[in-house]
Amino acid sequence: MASPRDSDFLLEMQREIEALVNSLAHPIVVEDEVELFDLTAARWKLTVEFGKLLFEAWNAERSIARRVEAVSFRDRGRIGVFVRKPGGRETGTLEFRELELAEQPAVSRVAIRARYRKEFMALLKREYPGWHFEHVSNRSDLEHSLSTWYTRGLARQGRTGWAFLGLGENEPVAAADALLAHGLIWLDLLRARSERLTVPALKLFLPPAAVRLNAHRAVCLNSRAAQVEILEWKTGNDRPASMDCADFGNVETGLAPRRQGELLVEAHTPLLREWAGGSLEPMDLVADPAGHLTSLRVRGLEVARVEGQINPQIYFGLEGSWQKLDESNRQDFRRFLKQVLELRAAQSKNKSHEFYRLQSERWLESLLLRDITKIDPDLLPQFIYPQVPAFSSLDRGVIDILGVTRRGRLAVIELKLHEEISLPIQGLDYWLRVKWLADRHQFQERGYFRGVELSPAPPLLYLVCPAFRFHSTTERVIRYLDSSIEIIQVGLNDQWREGIRVLFRRAARDDR
Repeated sequence: MASPRDSDFLLEMQREIEALVNSLAHPIVVEDEVELFDLTAARWKLTVEFGKLLFEAWNAERSIARRVEAVSFRDRGRIGVFVRKPGGRETGTLEFRELELAEQPAVSRVAIRARYRKEFMALLKREYPGWHFEHVSNRSDLEHSLSTWYTRGLARQGRTGWAFLGLGENEPVAAADALLAHGLIWLDLLRARSERLTVPALKLFLPPAAVRLNAHRAVCLNSRAAQVEILEWKTGNDRPASMDCADFGNVETGLAPRRQGELLVEAHTPLLREWAGGSLEPMDLVADPAGHLTSLRVRGLEVARVEGQINPQIYFGLEGSWQKLDESNRQDFRRFLKQVLELRAAQSKNKSHEFYRLQSERWLESLLLRDITKIDPDLLPQFIYPQVPAFSSLDRGVIDILGVTRRGRLAVIELKLHEEISLPIQGLDYWLRVKWLADRHQFQERGYFRGVELSPAPPLLYLVCPAFRFHSTTERVIRYLDSSIEIIQVGLNDQWREGIRVLFRRAARDDR
């Protein structure tokens, strides 16, 4: 029988998938790039039975059943999950996504990956004569967290070897984002399997679009733990080009002035209070990262926003269904706020309602903002900044929470509620940006941490997650990061909505 922890995990996964499917205009379910069902024309259900999460879909012609085991990826309005067929031993991948996102290639994804693997292996044999290539595969392996996105293997010559990972240019954006973590996991697995073989290096063969992101991250690896080489290559090219990672790592970053957002919130608060009919407790007012609007949130869920300064306009509702507020719907607005406050509560009477389910990470964030010392008593509660914009040459990113310790050391706090292979690497992205800004004294120039003498020490990186939701590979990936990056794992109770409790707080590497 499943433990309460397992049941909670399955129920949370069930709610996440259902919320995603229900949010899509035309959802479909795809297995290994083959469309199984149009969910608008078929019946389907997700149920937790006897400690298992089961997905079933059927129409007049056929039906399927799959056991859902874990989330494989989340990417821009789509979600992939590892599944097993009834009685099956191997895992596959189901993907829930919008019909318009479904690719209609002349050949299937399986065929595309097979062709890529063939060309990739031909390249390796040309470039590295005398080496033997073993364990070559691009099959899913849930037990070891290996994905079909990548062609992986081991190059061997005598008692030495190197791991390799190749990524095709047709894979989703999420594949490039998760690549470095998967590469390190593969390297670590080969080392564990090969007692009589030395595997000091990892070679990553990437299409041009994936090089820059992963090269910036690779600069922060511990070269004594792993020799990582990045090579740019895509099918059709004769030779790969080796990238010099010394040319990367300088993540030039911009920062929006803090005071701009503060003035906006100050100007909009009286207006929102008047239309809401009194107190805004326990709601929060947050300026958007660019400082163009004020967001009204109930435990992290945005329920209204105010745009403009000279002639501000209020809109209310949920994302995708905003209504402009005026005298004709003032009472609708107040009833809406009342309903959200009642349903988005720890003791909600309807935990399947979208008001309860949506934006769970923002809910956790809102609780921490009210008392960040629950994460670490050393953090200063009066200097906590949510969703700090950090615009780099890579992309427009938003740091979950930025804080500072009592000794003036900056703290980057990355939150996750679900198992995420790339959690340490994603946290590293924000750590790099914060360090770049701190080295150039940008925070206090932009109005952050007024009166605090910031330490020149590198920022701390907190990885915060329900204790049983840290991915099993998290600590293995962290071991490969440079020792100057001090990482603290914080494990929370699963029932954090009812009150946050820290179950453990530990330095991710005790050998530092």
